[in-house]
Amino acid sequence: MVAARMTRTLVTAGLLAAVWVAWSWHFEPLIVGFGVVAVALTVFLARRLQVLDEETVPFEINLRLFVYLPWLAWEVVKANWQVAKVILNPKLPIRPHLIRVPADQRTTLGKVILANTITITPGTISLDLRDGVILVHCLDDDLADQDSSGTSSRMIHFLEKRVHEDHPPEEGEA
Repeated sequence: MVAARMTRTLVTAGLLAAVWVAWSWHFEPLIVGFGVVAVALTVFLARRLQVLDEETVPFEINLRLFVYLPWLAWEVVKANWQVAKVILNPKLPIRPHLIRVPADQRTTLGKVILANTITITPGTISLDLRDGVILVHCLDDDLADQDSSGTSSRMIHFLEKRVHEDHPPEEGEA
């Protein structure tokens, strides 16, 4: 437990330092000193507030983002194309309706990521997340089929593969 906490602290400090360098790109000793102090103070306060845990810094998910983000970008492109076809059609075949998408992710973070994934794709908006179901407003049938296909849900399951909440997995979960 102590080793995991120290690892999270060191990785967080490293990531903050890398972000600071990327944003400032100044290497004068005074500026670098300010960066070191800012990173150290931020990490110290985060440790003191006990917010460097697996929920607020889910490294397991962060590594899988390299698969998730390109997939999400492709889904956004496909949804943009579908919305453009609907809007540019002279008959404007918009058939808005509501669908319910099961959110059976293991963690609250997984459910929220699924709802946000649905919302970020054009033509759909997550309206409510309650009792393991997301209420989604869809612009037309094609977008509803895309959301109810379960592809997004499977991708979020992949993201949270090793993330566990305080309770053990339910029967049937791996």
